[in-house]
Amino acid sequence: MRAMTISMITRRAIPAVLIGVWLIAAQAEAGGLGKAAARGLSRGLFRRSTISGSRPALLRRDLVRDRAIVPRPLTRQRTVFRYTSRKQAAVEARRGIPPGRHLTSTGGPGRPLSRVTAQKRYGLPRRPQVRETIRLPKGYPVRTAKVVGGRPGVGELTSPKRLSPTAITNVTHQ
Repeated sequence: MRAMTISMITRRAIPAVLIGVWLIAAQAEAGGLGKAAARGLSRGLFRRSTISGSRPALLRRDLVRDRAIVPRPLTRQRTVFRYTSRKQAAVEARRGIPPGRHLTSTGGPGRPLSRVTAQKRYGLPRRPQVRETIRLPKGYPVRTAKVVGGRPGVGELTSPKRLSPTAITNVTHQ
């Protein structure tokens, strides 16, 4: 028997979901529970299709937006996080963090986010394996923006300047 791929499952599941939405929408005319269920299903389907279906477009839009923002120097030292893979963290520990890499806007003491929560909050393409704690020096140029493809209202930082390996103060495995 042939193994089913994701695309085969998706092709079979979409018509079933659409029929379910249509049936619930028919009940939504009367209001109440059917209306709420239809609204929730349609929002979930729309959100999932815009996030997962256009990932390259989101990343391209993010890159263009980041380049358009004018970097400003930090007025004081700041601690931030960077969620990444183990392999990338090892490279960054030796060479530093290249320009244009994304960092969280804030950071501090506390338990790291779970891999799934970090991916959803910051719109990461893959689940992170480690959290790097990074200390940005006073005067370091940063661009401040909102996360693209993640949770609404969550901030991020990028910089046109390379960060030295000594800026990485801790690496926490998740």
